[in-house]
Amino acid sequence: MPSPRPRPTPEMLEQLRAGKRELHAEQRALSPREKIAQLLALQKIDYAIRSKRGELRPWETPWDIEP
Repeated sequence: MPSPRPRPTPEMLEQLRAGKRELHAEQRALSPREKIAQLLALQKIDYAIRSKRGELRPWETPWDIEP
């Protein structure tokens, strides 16, 4: 049986939390257009992963939004 992973140190947890705060601050500063662009890029990645796993249900197939 593998040994359990060690618990993160308080310093490591604080670094992770600080990084998360910084990321969230950057995301809040984005314009709505930039936020939508990020969302669409993530949906394309998600679609590629889901479609490789098998046939998608009708509501899982994205709309054609490209001009």
